[in-house]
Amino acid sequence: MPMEYLRALERDALPLIESDVFNIDKLRILRAAGMVEVQLPPVDSPHQKAQVLYVTGLGCATLRACGASVKTHHRESHCDLESSYD
Repeated sequence: MPMEYLRALERDALPLIESDVFNIDKLRILRAAGMVEVQLPPVDSPHQKAQVLYVTGLGCATLRACGASVKTHHRESHCDLESSYD
C-alpha cells in the first residue's frame, strides 16, 4: 500500500491534478482500497492525468491507525483528529 503517498495527499490542497505515471499507479491502488476518491485516466491513454478529489474516511482512519498526524485543511477532506467521540 502506498502509505507515504496517501500521507502526502492528505497534506496537499485538494483537488489536485497528478500527471506522474508512478503516482497514478499508486492512486489506482488507493482507489481500489477505498482510501481516495479520484478520477483516473484509462490505462492505455496517451495523456496520463488523474484528478485527486479527496482522501476518504477509510483513508483517514488508516492514516490514524498507522500513527500519522492527520490534519483537516481542505473542504473535501474526511480527515479530522479534532473530533470527540465522548
